[in-house]
Amino acid sequence: MRRLIKIIAVVILAASVYSILPVISLYLQKDVPLPTNDQIAEKLKANKGEAFSFIAFGDNHAGFIFDDSAFLKIIHRMDREDRFRKFKIDFAANLGDVTFMKGTRWDYQIYNRLRSEIKYPVISVMGNHDDDLHGEHLFRELLGKKEFSFINRNSYFIILDNKITDLNEQQCAWLEEELKKSQGYRHRFIFMHKQPLSLYQQSWFRPEHGKWSYRFMKMCEAYKVDIVFAGHEHMFREAVYGGVRYVTSGGAGMFIQIPESDGGYLHYVVVRVYGDYVDYEVRKVFPPLWEYFTYYMWKELFYSVKDMVF
Repeated sequence: MRRLIKIIAVVILAASVYSILPVISLYLQKDVPLPTNDQIAEKLKANKGEAFSFIAFGDNHAGFIFDDSAFLKIIHRMDREDRFRKFKIDFAANLGDVTFMKGTRWDYQIYNRLRSEIKYPVISVMGNHDDDLHGEHLFRELLGKKEFSFINRNSYFIILDNKITDLNEQQCAWLEEELKKSQGYRHRFIFMHKQPLSLYQQSWFRPEHGKWSYRFMKMCEAYKVDIVFAGHEHMFREAVYGGVRYVTSGGAGMFIQIPESDGGYLHYVVVRVYGDYVDYEVRKVFPPLWEYFTYYMWKELFYSVKDMVF
């Protein structure tokens, strides 16, 4: 029996070391300059034609080794997406919480190193974890603008900063002006961190509990937004309200406590646009058994200790 326990312990240790080796290598890399949101948006303007794809994901929480290990797996899968596709993948969008807990410089540096592994340009949205320690300044320095719009082929994209949930009057006015501009394009998409309502627990952000939620959803309906993408909740979830599709994709690495049957799994979303046609597919990412086991084992241990201490 003791021998069996020792063998199991050795296997767990070996699997743990194996699963984090790529991350250790990443941590030892030197930082290289990467394009900011502003630069990526400017470059995308040059794209021509109607057919294209993009990828959406959120809540990778860079800076914590187990999250980074899971995100690397997702990156390796994303990087293979364009091998047999007729629709070129023009960019990817990170829907916020790009850093782990505090929005420190270290977290942002690790996020940029991870971002450098993605073969597509990455637009980054600001999340509630990304400005805890003056991270807003770091976000602007390393990733660029927080709120802006850009054009890619036949589509208009709007990026919002709602890390504190509410949109203020100035933001709502700016959004409506952007939506008016978008009417000259075939499709409209919005990227933000928090949905106007929770697609999992509607009591969190129900429209009747927040004037901004109701106003936002009515604007999306009036100006015929195709899809609103958000993260924050660590799951995949989708719903349609007023003819507008709302997609939550927050499964890019952070510990997932929601049951898999409710969308609680590591994933990203691939969106295809062609003429009047828009659709998307969710890509589940399942690490090998040994990594799957160690990922959840160490995560559970970490959060158990955290709950006891704090």
